[in-house]
Amino acid sequence: MADEFPEIPKWISFTKTWHTKPYPFISPERPELSAASKNVVVAGGGTGIGKATAIAFAQAGAASVSILGRRANRLEEAAQEIRAAGPKTTVITEGADMSQRAEAVAALKNIANKVGKVHVFMWCAGILPRVAPVLGYDEEEFRRSFELMTLSAFNAIQAVLPVATPDAKIINVSSGIAHINPMPGVFTYAMYKLAVVKMFDYLAAENPKLHIVNTQPGVIKTEINADTDVEGQDEIELPASFHVWLASPEAEFLKSKYVWVNWDAEELVSRKDEIKNSMLFRILLEGMPM
Repeated sequence: MADEFPEIPKWISFTKTWHTKPYPFISPERPELSAASKNVVVAGGGTGIGKATAIAFAQAGAASVSILGRRANRLEEAAQEIRAAGPKTTVITEGADMSQRAEAVAALKNIANKVGKVHVFMWCAGILPRVAPVLGYDEEEFRRSFELMTLSAFNAIQAVLPVATPDAKIINVSSGIAHINPMPGVFTYAMYKLAVVKMFDYLAAENPKLHIVNTQPGVIKTEINADTDVEGQDEIELPASFHVWLASPEAEFLKSKYVWVNWDAEELVSRKDEIKNSMLFRILLEGMPM
């Protein structure tokens, strides 16, 4: 029986326009968003948003797109789609359980040995723990899911930085659950998503040359929520295209920010000075600028 996921609230948009599908300004085929000469790595690239993002970077002409995951068959299936989208893009698959440091490090080293330094790293891996209230939640399930995902992100950071360029673009595909009002029953998902955001925030503060952004990728029906009653609200190509735009020079002003892919990118650009030089799009205590 599907888990009873809590009702998804009505979203409030920062921009006047709210998108549920891709649009021309964030098209991977826009010359301004070209990923030519860039080596892109997508952790969790065998399925879902990760796969769609890998395909979009191939469409943008990336020099190479490497995908990481635990299931070799899913990686190879995804690789075929990525190659079809970008015939000139080198596509690499690396089987790795990112919760195991040795596997994570070996996978990133193998990629770097083949294509060189990493310019763009996408953290798209994730699970949806059992939906249930805080009180009475199974301790082993809590420990397993929380440790699995926070440790996997931690290992990914340790593995990718030694083989990345000093100014690499690192995008953490998070979830709005990390900062919206509580939705009873999904506290474990919210906790690990928020913990990982904070980890990437610290990474950004400690490595100011890196360009790190956290995203809310929309509400999309994928394998992660297949056993729930969640209904998709957005097309999977929306976050994929938006992530390509985020890695482009046009989105430099969003460094160290948290942004929703549904917000209109062109309108964000028109307000870039306001966004860049303020506490907007940061997880903080409202009214306390610190």
